[in-house]
This record gives sequence, C-alpha cells and structure tokens, in this order.
Amino acid sequence: MHKPFATRSPRWFATAGIAVMALSTALVLPGSSPARAHDAMVTSSPAADEVVTSIPTEVSMTYSGEVFDASSAIVVEVIDSAGTNVALTPPVVTDTKVTQAVEPVSSPGVVTVRWRVVSSDGHPISGEYAFTVDAPVAPATSAEPEASGIAGSPSAPGQSPTISSTPEQSAMAGAVAEVDEPTSSISVPLVVTGVAVVILGAAALVFLSSGRRRRQQVKQQKGTVDEQ
Repeated sequence: MHKPFATRSPRWFATAGIAVMALSTALVLPGSSPARAHDAMVTSSPAADEVVTSIPTEVSMTYSGEVFDASSAIVVEVIDSAGTNVALTPPVVTDTKVTQAVEPVSSPGVVTVRWRVVSSDGHPISGEYAFTVDAPVAPATSAEPEASGIAGSPSAPGQSPTISSTPEQSAMAGAVAEVDEPTSSISVPLVVTGVAVVILGAAALVFLSSGRRRRQQVKQQKGTVDEQ
C-alpha cells in the first residue's frame, strides 16, 4: 500500500530547520535593527526665534554628538538684516559645540544663521535658524569732519575763517621770497644804467649836431669874404 508521506530522516529535518532560521533572520534583522540616526543641532545661542536687546559678538550651536573638527567641513554664515555676512574668523569647535565670532550688525532686524558640519558618523548635516536684534546700532562715522579739520577749524560768528599753511607751503613761500629779493636788488642798478646811457646818448647827439652847424656857419662866412 502507498504511503501519502515518505519517511524523512532526522538529517533532513535538521537541514530544513537551519534553512528556515536563516531565512527568518534575513527577513527580521533589517526591520528590527534600524540604521544609526545622524546627529542634529539641539540648542543655539542666541536661540531660534529669540529677540535680543544687545548686539551679539558671537553665535554658538550645540549638537547631539561630537562634530568633526576640520575647517573645510564646517561652514557658518551669519546674515544680518542688510544681507551682509558678518561672520569673522573661522568657527571654533569644542566637542559638540561650534562657536562663530561675528562683527556688530549694521542694522537691527532679523539675523539668519546658516550652518553645515560633519557629524560624528561622518555624514554632513546642515540647517539654519533666525533670531532678531532689537538694539540700537551705532551709526557709521563719516569722513567729512576729518576733512574739515584738515582744512581748518570752523570760525566763530563774526570772525573770518583762517587758512593754516602746511610746512611745505611755508618753505616754498620762503624760497620764493629769497629768489625775489635778489631780482629786485639787481633790477634797480640796471634801470639807472639804462637811463644814464640814454641821457649820454642824447647829449652826444646834441653835441655832434651843434658842431656840424658851427662848421657850416664858418664855411658860409668864408665864402662871403672871398666873394668880396
């Protein structure tokens, strides 16, 4: 008589059991052992959406794990309300904390912090947050008062403004005076000499013309005597 199920050896059952266990392990392990989560920022200073009444000199961020300390892997930008990146020197990493020095913002308003770091598992992470600066900002000094100070101090009412000369201008004026003085002392004798020459020339012409007239008169008198 034919049996519906053939007799199986114990070795066959052992092999089948091992195969089932291996298949179950392959199916269960991926779902029961999730991948390690990346680190994330947990706190910041100033905090996100905080309103500060004084101008901060630095911003800091603390993460859930240690941050990979490499200048090429860390980027922090601090954008003020005017759109200027006020981040100064490269950020400083201390275990799980990243600190970024900033220069004073040029205008009050919303400040946005954008960051990118490499977490302890080697994966880069990034994000951003914002806070608000509600503090008076010192106006930028202009160069006009300095220029007016160089040109001369403002005069009091009723007084004419004085113009101060520089040492170079004083030296140049002295040199011009030294050059002008010999010129004036030399020009006077030249003028006197010229006048004297003109006078002597005129006197010589008068003397010569008078001598010529006398000779003509003498000749005329001799001619008259000979005719008589």
